[in-house]
Amino acid sequence: MTPAKAVVILLVEDSPDDVFFFHRSVQRCGLDSVTHVASDGVEAMDYLLNKGRFADTRTYARPDIMFLDLKLPHVNGFEVLEWMRRNGECPRVPVVVLTSSNQPEDQERAQALGAASFLTKPPGPEHLREALQKYLRPHREAAGQSSAG
Repeated sequence: MTPAKAVVILLVEDSPDDVFFFHRSVQRCGLDSVTHVASDGVEAMDYLLNKGRFADTRTYARPDIMFLDLKLPHVNGFEVLEWMRRNGECPRVPVVVLTSSNQPEDQERAQALGAASFLTKPPGPEHLREALQKYLRPHREAAGQSSAG
């Protein structure tokens, strides 16, 4: 028997401590989910295109939602958002920026580049739950998972 489809979360984060706290918050939400971690912007792009170590689409399914740090090695979060907007092959995924920055200009720039929301680290379970509920339902419906009438 196959359980109901778990929510697939892509967390783009280079800090092991922040990854740990994110996992704890997701667990406290009580959500049936699988979280995959990309440690920099290059890995995030590879994941979204199922390239390199993320080539196995059974293991690395299309994410339902992505949490993206802005300060990343190699390619930063703003560059990932710009790339997602320009790249026609990239799946449309709601992006929640998750960062230690509380600068209004960072929030404005992230939203201008297509981020759905902006949370500061570490997010509490209530903030994660709110973001997941707000963005998952419309995203899944847009992906064709709504019932035909």
